[in-house]
Amino acid sequence: MLAIRLDEKTESRLERLAKETHRTKSYFVKRAITSFLDEMEDKLIAVARLEQENPSFLTNNALWRELGWEKPADNPKRQSK
Repeated sequence: MLAIRLDEKTESRLERLAKETHRTKSYFVKRAITSFLDEMEDKLIAVARLEQENPSFLTNNALWRELGWEKPADNPKRQSK
């Protein structure tokens, strides 16, 4: 169990959202925390990969080749607007 204190503005926003959607405040708090944790864990993975001794990177052109795509500039059917 976790108890948190919110400033008045955030509490008011949360209360209004809960009422308008017929959901509980806890529902939105849980979703917000889960979303934040997912993002932070992804960032930690990215940082760990960047800090590897021999990280491998693909250039933009190499990525396009790897995916079997034509680069937009090389595609005569595509016209810039």
